[in-house]
Amino acid sequence: MKIALTTDSFVEGQGGVSTAVAALARTLHQRGHQVIVFSAADPSHKHTDLDVIGLRALRYERFPGGRAPVGPVKLTRELARFHPDVIHNHSMSVMGMQALVAARLLGIPILGTCHVYLAGFLNYAPVSLVGLPLVEKAAWQYTVTFFNRFPHVTTPSEGMRQRLLSAGLHVPSAVVSNGVNTNLFHLGSLHSQSKPQSLTALHVGRLGYEKRVDLVLRAFARISLIFPQARLVIVGDGPQAHQLQSLAEELCIAHRVNFIGKVSHDQLPDLYRQANLFVTASPIETQGLVVLEAMASGLPIIGVNALALPELIHSGVNGLLAPAEDDLALSEEMACLLECDTLRHKMGRASRQIALQHSMPYVTEIYEAIYKELCEKTRPGWLSYLHPIPILTPDWTVLRAKAMALQSAGLKCAMRSTKTFDQKAKQVFTPIIEFLQSRLP
Repeated sequence: MKIALTTDSFVEGQGGVSTAVAALARTLHQRGHQVIVFSAADPSHKHTDLDVIGLRALRYERFPGGRAPVGPVKLTRELARFHPDVIHNHSMSVMGMQALVAARLLGIPILGTCHVYLAGFLNYAPVSLVGLPLVEKAAWQYTVTFFNRFPHVTTPSEGMRQRLLSAGLHVPSAVVSNGVNTNLFHLGSLHSQSKPQSLTALHVGRLGYEKRVDLVLRAFARISLIFPQARLVIVGDGPQAHQLQSLAEELCIAHRVNFIGKVSHDQLPDLYRQANLFVTASPIETQGLVVLEAMASGLPIIGVNALALPELIHSGVNGLLAPAEDDLALSEEMACLLECDTLRHKMGRASRQIALQHSMPYVTEIYEAIYKELCEKTRPGWLSYLHPIPILTPDWTVLRAKAMALQSAGLKCAMRSTKTFDQKAKQVFTPIIEFLQSRLP
């Protein structure tokens, strides 16, 4: 099959959506499909092994890496040239709207995947909307209104799908995991050997307010005296990086917290394998790709009981769950795992087994079945009802000839119309003028 993937910003390894799209594109290609990613243009595209077509984009700096591709004509033209069997859209903003229009114009089946819990990102609006009445409801209304335009919708978790359904999603929907590369993220030799004497808790992700990394720091500070050998490693960058470093100093744990910053995706497997447990306090995960990567690497997981995390973190099996926004409970769960090597190893092995159910080949098979089902329901595009004017792949010589012919025909028509009008005006107004003249003294 020929498959087009559309997304807002595509820089592999920077953000869960980009990572998921890259993994899906590679696996589809390995299975014999032809895949092109359409996204905002970025210099990194020159160095990727994937086929990427970049569109001009507006920058939105309040959100790290925020891009809004604006190229509806180019997108439609490139899609017409590629002529994919299906478009798989991973955007719910400008790029997604353009993909919808292009799909309708060209008669290409389109699938939409909802990755984002929009109500969790209100602080990134031009003016923060957090706490304003009805804004969260409006965010959900926009989300379901947008995705109801698709013939089929997928989400990476059942929790997110249920939220969409309760908000008003009425098109067919299914749960399909983002997937994880279980060959890249694996147990390694360290899992069967004793770990270093210092216990390491690991957090990976964007350092933004919505991830609640501050709660992880506060929880770690609570147990730092009980576990003097414990260390906290924080991987990632974001708008709250400096605030979080200041908070670590304020909590007197800066010497035991290592802010590594942004790393490339291929460096993550080693960081996971060097840790003893993974911790997150994010309440807005529609699945949690870094959680899946940590699980595939054999780590027990500590998270919060919010949205999709309970679907990955089976409390008491491969990790522990604390209530959201509760750093005291989070610290108690961290202490429970830090003090028991046997429990950590047992839960780590369970994590690996659960992660295997989200392997990329399995996820890709599900998407292939959905793509084929959509292709069977293809409808003619809007352009098929128009005369074949070469607007998508124009032959400029033909266009100029047509334009000159239209111009000439228009002038002749205008001249004929003027002449006809003059004749009819004379027929109507001459008797009236003659009558008036006869009545004048």
